Amino acid sequence: MASWNINQVYQSIRVIIRKNQAGSISATDLFYAWNIEQRTYHSDLVGRFQPRGNTKSGNNTGLIENELILTKLAPFTKNATIVVAAGVGPKPTDYIYLLSLQIGGKACDYYEHDQKPFIEDSVIDPPSVANSAYYYTEYEGNYNFLPNTVTSVSIDYICDVTDVIWAFTLDGAGRQVYNAGASVQPKWDATSIIEITKRSLTQLGVSFKDADFTNFGRTAQQTGD
Repeated sequence: MASWNINQVYQSIRVIIRKNQAGSISATDLFYAWNIEQRTYHSDLVGRFQPRGNTKSGNNTGLIENELILTKLAPFTKNATIVVAAGVGPKPTDYIYLLSLQIGGKACDYYEHDQKPFIEDSVIDPPSVANSAYYYTEYEGNYNFLPNTVTSVSIDYICDVTDVIWAFTLDGAGRQVYNAGASVQPKWDATSIIEITKRSLTQLGVSFKDADFTNFGRTAQQTGD
């Protein structure tokens, strides 16, 4: 299912609210609630993936669920280059969860803080650019790398969500008219948009029926931009 723009979402929600005689809710109030719920939903997905992502064990059901979660989080999965100086490189500002760190296409292994002297004195795999033996640990908003001569690191990570905005201009009668250019669109797939919308309406105290969302997509397509 393709995702919808913010106006399609808004118009479909208005249909549900009118159908259930729930009064009137402004776009500002609606998407304030929507942004809270999308962050909660994002955190739920990352939280479900995180325990499995830290282990290679697990049954097929867990692996399948991981794939489903990562598919939903795909719009928030990014790659970036970290510039490193004296072995220290900052995390991206929108960083939420690490997927991988690589240096020159080679894996970078995590170490606990108290393991540093043992790694540096290792006779088997000491930190080495020549041997592609790379290590990292975390301090607040930074990564610390070994060897400390590393200058750049490739990071794959899950980023934070961006608040959606239904922007508008006023027509001659003072009515709000959707402004696509100034709006911020949702990045979620359609199934996730519906789930976030249900949570938002519940938070706002709006009653709805599951059947209302059977028509949600058709309503969105009919209203357009």
